[in-house]
Amino acid sequence: MGFELEVDNYRALRRIRWKADGVCALVGPNGSGKTTLLSVLQFLRHAALGGFGNALNAHGGAVLFRHRQAADDEPVRFAFTTGDVRWESMPSASGLGVVVPVPERLTIGQDVVAEQRAGEVGFHVLKENKTRGEISFLIAVEAALPDEVSAMVPLMSALADARLYSFEAFWQLKKEGSRGGADVWLDSDGRNAFTVLRNWLAGRREHRSRWEWVRSGLRECFPDLFDDLDFAVAGQTVAAQFYGPGGGNPTPMHLAPNGLLMALLLLCAVASADQGIICIDEPENGLHPYAIQRLISLMRERAEAHGLTILLATHSPTLLNEFNDQPDHVFIMEPGHESLPVRLDQHQNPEWLRNFALGDLYMNQTIAPQVQPKT
Repeated sequence: MGFELEVDNYRALRRIRWKADGVCALVGPNGSGKTTLLSVLQFLRHAALGGFGNALNAHGGAVLFRHRQAADDEPVRFAFTTGDVRWESMPSASGLGVVVPVPERLTIGQDVVAEQRAGEVGFHVLKENKTRGEISFLIAVEAALPDEVSAMVPLMSALADARLYSFEAFWQLKKEGSRGGADVWLDSDGRNAFTVLRNWLAGRREHRSRWEWVRSGLRECFPDLFDDLDFAVAGQTVAAQFYGPGGGNPTPMHLAPNGLLMALLLLCAVASADQGIICIDEPENGLHPYAIQRLISLMRERAEAHGLTILLATHSPTLLNEFNDQPDHVFIMEPGHESLPVRLDQHQNPEWLRNFALGDLYMNQTIAPQVQPKT
């Protein structure tokens, strides 16, 4: 499921114009805004489902909400489009939080079907005034326009299923396992991975297929290391252990190679989604180049089968080399351009790019340099 995203003056992002689908790589120097860009999709998810006040509270509050260089008459603005459905918003923030009501507009095709105007308590649906209470604009529109719900499905599905994974709980998971529960979706920090996998294994057929895809993927990435995985519950903790291809005693996951656990988390994140957008920050950590190659291949197959968009913010030359034949799926956060990110085949001549490995161009600072050349 592809999307188009426009962002103006939000935090470190001055002007974003991004159209992406399939599996994409996002590269750029440290401090260029890669993680902030990925987090916008999670921010908009919270805003779509719970309103901009909740989104702001979940994403750092009002401090530096507005870009430092934005003039007084330049608003913070978001626009998110899937197919012919477009949602636009212009939130502003004060020391007390979001200024309400936030101006918002929903367009289907060429028609504005719903609009929230600044300073008005109600909102307009097909030119009729409506009240919305405490629910978000898009949820209110769904309730007010039941005949348009089917048209809104692609947009709402993309936003509702947008996830950003950074796996901050990697070491906690490895050392302490997961807390038990009924979870069947991976948390953004990855801490509940063992619980999710155990529930997939023991759950309904639809979840069992997720488990089988993860296990098969680990076998493909680590053919000489991994064959199977099982779980043990002690009190409120779910622990995991894996078996090698030769049988014998299992190895507890706290003794497993870091790359094996990282691959497990990546596969679990992708398997958690049936649609929508998956964002992963620095997926290459701890992984051998062979495992990276296999994971990208698996992600592409899964994305095509399920209509996913998978966005990978990376500094890995090995990962970038997996896009040598797809420069139109590599995006660069590089200062000096009118809008970002820049698609690689629009940044450099595609014919010229065919002569090089993209990872080499990244390493020698031809693309997305950390240190800008002096003029």
